[in-house]
Amino acid sequence: MTFTHISHTDFGNREKAQPIFDWGKFQEKEGKFMMLFAVQVHHAFVDGIHIGKLADKLQRYLNEV
Repeated sequence: MTFTHISHTDFGNREKAQPIFDWGKFQEKEGKFMMLFAVQVHHAFVDGIHIGKLADKLQRYLNEV
């Protein structure tokens, strides 16, 4: 279960400093549903702790579905 390629053009434009999210297909593996998820952010606008909190919250939500 891997992404084959992710590439985002970033020209350093402050107007386009929004986070970029990518996700893959859901797949069942060993009785669990798995999904690839990638986030690209600029460290000047978002701290790593915020991405960690997002990942934790997303995982809790998916565990309940």
